[in-house]
Amino acid sequence: QYNQLITRRIREFGVFSELLHNDITAEEIKAHGNVKGIIFSGGPHSVYAEDAFTVDPAIFELGIPVLGICYGMQLTTHLFGGKVESSTTREYGSAKVDVFNTASGIFKGLAEEEEVLMSHGDRITAIPEGFSVTASNAHTPFAAFENQERRIYGVQFHPESVLTEGGYLMLGNWLEEIGVQGAAQHAKTLSPLIS
Repeated sequence: QYNQLITRRIREFGVFSELLHNDITAEEIKAHGNVKGIIFSGGPHSVYAEDAFTVDPAIFELGIPVLGICYGMQLTTHLFGGKVESSTTREYGSAKVDVFNTASGIFKGLAEEEEVLMSHGDRITAIPEGFSVTASNAHTPFAAFENQERRIYGVQFHPESVLTEGGYLMLGNWLEEIGVQGAAQHAKTLSPLIS
């Protein structure tokens, strides 16, 4: 149910955003034209299940920045050799996360503690090599991560939801990171209007 909302949020920045099926190949993305960034969205499945939704791993080799949201972050973790496991307690609703870097990246200009919307039954227990944790809390030690060299980012929560207070700015920061100039400033302007 978050897919349409993510797409809408990106369009609110004046950026063309298209919702595509997860079975699209890296070659099809290359043929698609000038793709600036890719978002892998959330979902109720477990990445380790037999019928789990996955993506073409070659997408990560295209050099296109990727943002994984919720299931998308878990899928990125799984495909890069990290570990995702079933959690004894499902985390759903508002939560606070500690942000480790507010000077750059997705959390630029945000507070050191942010209120976010969590919605997941699985959790990441080990992040892949080359990634660093950028946000955490007691229940979700890997609430966000990044691999700056490969320009891959992940958040375990939903920045597209108004219940994530700084979510619009997080998306604006990600758009800035992938080369959409002025997105973060636009986010600061419009954030109060959509909350």
